[in-house]
Amino acid sequence: MGITARLVVLPLLLLLAGLGGTGRLGAEAGYPLAVRDDAGNPLVLARRPQRIVSLTMFSDEVLLELVGPGRLAAVTSFAADPAVSNIAGRIAAIPKLEFHAERILSLRPDLVIVANWSEAQAVSQLRAAGLPVYLSASAVSVEQIRGRIRDLARLVGEQQAGEELIARLDRRLAELERRLAAVPEGRRLTVLDYSAWGAAMGRGSSWDEIVRRAGLRNAVGNLPVDGWGQVPLSKEKLIELDPDLLVLPGWVYGQEGGAEGFYAGVAADPALRSLKALRNRRLVRIPENLRATTSHYIVESIEFLARAAYPELWEGQ
Repeated sequence: MGITARLVVLPLLLLLAGLGGTGRLGAEAGYPLAVRDDAGNPLVLARRPQRIVSLTMFSDEVLLELVGPGRLAAVTSFAADPAVSNIAGRIAAIPKLEFHAERILSLRPDLVIVANWSEAQAVSQLRAAGLPVYLSASAVSVEQIRGRIRDLARLVGEQQAGEELIARLDRRLAELERRLAAVPEGRRLTVLDYSAWGAAMGRGSSWDEIVRRAGLRNAVGNLPVDGWGQVPLSKEKLIELDPDLLVLPGWVYGQEGGAEGFYAGVAADPALRSLKALRNRRLVRIPENLRATTSHYIVESIEFLARAAYPELWEGQ
């Protein structure tokens, strides 16, 4: 069946899927639910969604906690890659897919979650077919992550599970804050994440949030950022900033072995030999699934960086 035929048939299929034995839509507490997504688009769900297609890493990771694999009709293909995903080992039975309208339609979902920057034409096709589509924006702070979790939990009718997930996050954060209180503000180290293309994440990024909560100072935190939130760096500027810790990528997109090669190149670069981080052996590789996460797994990223900076706080454990 081509996409034109699906645009006509799918709304009827979705309606029939919601009919109870009496021929009426089954009533559920909290539904019908009217919300607006992160782009301000209105969305109405007639009932609690049971076949959810998730096409962002954030929603993949959060929804697995909120609804389990049984209600996930598909997740992103990236979710299966342990280099970038925190749930790769838990989703073997869930289909993985790219954002392809025909494939999504064939799954007959009752909720599709996509990024707010997803291709507009493909999103329009899904909506024209009668699918409820929710555009989700990336979070860059813990406060925003809490809010996004609550939004998803309300959407799928799992508010209690959402609050429990937030409570677990907050307990871990409070424990880290307690440990890091032993490091006075004046003794906090500087850190810089140096990418394979010669840039670092600046203020307002999720990385900046990770750095701050790990009891560190972002070495480029006061420098202007580009449209991607990055600060382009020459080697001369890197040497001038001279961070206490230099964090290198654990994964480079499209380059097998790229992260290993980049690490070896930086470590052996005579132009960078004067860096404190190299002299003191504070050259750190961070897994990409931690560096780039914008879900509740951010607490794992914060702890990873805090342990790398202040290992003495965990001595004997």
